[in-house]
Amino acid sequence: MAENEDIRELKKELKKLKPQDRIKKLKQLEEKRKEEITEIEDLIRDFEKEMKTDTVAEEIAPEARDVNIAHLFEEERAGLESAAKKEAPRDDKNSGYIPIKQLYGDYTALKDIQYASMTGSLTPSHLEKMDRIGERLDRTKYHSASQDVANILVASKATLYKIKKYAGLE
Repeated sequence: MAENEDIRELKKELKKLKPQDRIKKLKQLEEKRKEEITEIEDLIRDFEKEMKTDTVAEEIAPEARDVNIAHLFEEERAGLESAAKKEAPRDDKNSGYIPIKQLYGDYTALKDIQYASMTGSLTPSHLEKMDRIGERLDRTKYHSASQDVANILVASKATLYKIKKYAGLE
């Protein structure tokens, strides 16, 4: 209803102008509308990309599971497993395995960087963080702790690829 009133006011205003000025004013309005439509179409495309990204992330991201704390503090019963754990190297950086907490952190950071790349606002710190995470992901072994870790690793690598693709770095 407000548009009808705006159009009526515009018609009244145009009647006061000379024919050349009327055409000029209408062409200006037409150009302004075209720009608005272009901006709206760009926003629609950006939001569609974001929706697709969120859908893929939901499909890839593992489901959260409850942790039974009692199991964490029970004595280790399996002699072979406990011996292997005691003799396993403690340095995660050299072993090629990434702790699950590190993987979740990397994945979260990559998701934030991905949204920044979709808006075209990547900073040098984003690029530096991407490189560090990318190197860590490339060194990581798939058969680390569990299937959840492998799923997060795959999701992180996919997200890193998408960021590079959106940012034109690939």
